Amino acid sequence: MDFLTQLQIPTVVPVQAHQIHDAINFAMRVRREVFPMMDHTRLPVDFEQFREHYLGSDDAIFLVAMLGDVNIVGSIGILPYDGRIEAVQGRYAAQSAAEIVKCYVDPAYRRFGIGSMLVNELENVVKDMHYSTLYLHTHRFLPGAVDFWKRQGYTIINEQDDDWQTVHMEKLARK
Repeated sequence: MDFLTQLQIPTVVPVQAHQIHDAINFAMRVRREVFPMMDHTRLPVDFEQFREHYLGSDDAIFLVAMLGDVNIVGSIGILPYDGRIEAVQGRYAAQSAAEIVKCYVDPAYRRFGIGSMLVNELENVVKDMHYSTLYLHTHRFLPGAVDFWKRQGYTIINEQDDDWQTVHMEKLARK
């Protein structure tokens, strides 16, 4: 990273229609690096239907961290939690929890506070939504992931001894 790049402070903004392609490409590139064991031949459903899931919804948003007008260096999204995960089944009343998804930072820009910026802005946006709880899951095999979320104020609610080393976490939504 050159000196000028280090001086730039990213801005965190909601993805606009003209940025959908770039936002998906960014998140999928980092996802391939972080989860090489996953099938990347198909987009996740929320990306296949990005407009419907993120732009056409009052209870979801997808944010990106931008350096300049075109360089995406981070992403994070929020969707209504759909109850699909057995390890936390029945924990959340219908429509009360939001799920944090696709929190990625470009490897070249990690350890500069971009992840924290993304989470903080997401939490600011969510406080105006109807959610009482923010839920996420991460994995022990991801270096620093659990500690990162703990530093953001999230607590572990369940930890699975599975192949994915899944850690389920939550935090009360700001109001």
